[in-house]
Amino acid sequence: MVSLIHADIFFFVTTIAVVVVASALTVALIYLSLTLARAKKVMEEIYEEAVLVRKDVDGFRTDIRREGFKLKHLAGFFKALTKRPKKGIKA
Repeated sequence: MVSLIHADIFFFVTTIAVVVVASALTVALIYLSLTLARAKKVMEEIYEEAVLVRKDVDGFRTDIRREGFKLKHLAGFFKALTKRPKKGIKA
């Protein structure tokens, strides 16, 4: 009879532990999913900016090939980099 009570207590405690661990893992997976979604958005913005910088550098190289190196091309390149509107990072 005593061993039956011990078994019931063991299964009750084990059930509570499994529920607590499963709940903690579920919360952790939700936070991980949200973090990965935000990281994906940041990576997309970085990719878009990299494409724009690549176009600016290509235009700069084209100007140098066409007219030779002039200080106005370098100034125009940096002006084009700073002219673009900045987007805020959304939380």
